[in-house]
Amino acid sequence: MTHSGTTVATNSSSPWAKEVVPVLGKTTTTTCTCQSCQLPINQGHIRVGLIFHHMNGYIGLDWHHLECCETPDRLAQVEGYDLLSVQDKAIIQALAASSH
Repeated sequence: MTHSGTTVATNSSSPWAKEVVPVLGKTTTTTCTCQSCQLPINQGHIRVGLIFHHMNGYIGLDWHHLECCETPDRLAQVEGYDLLSVQDKAIIQALAASSH
């Protein structure tokens, strides 16, 4: 799934801009920390990433627990969803259904 790459400024004085469309992935290490709750994201778990672009060309990525996502009903349209297993997609669908 491709996206437009549209970014929005985090605030008017910040040199960082956030991607409008997040990404999904599985945690590959044991050192990943959720930027919402500050707790570890266990290896092998689904995580939601927010991409930030710095005006000097740097790229930052903030990872969040799937459960810390504010809009789980939109995750099926997120970059990386198509790469998840059937079981992982079912987890996301169940989370989205429970958020209504």
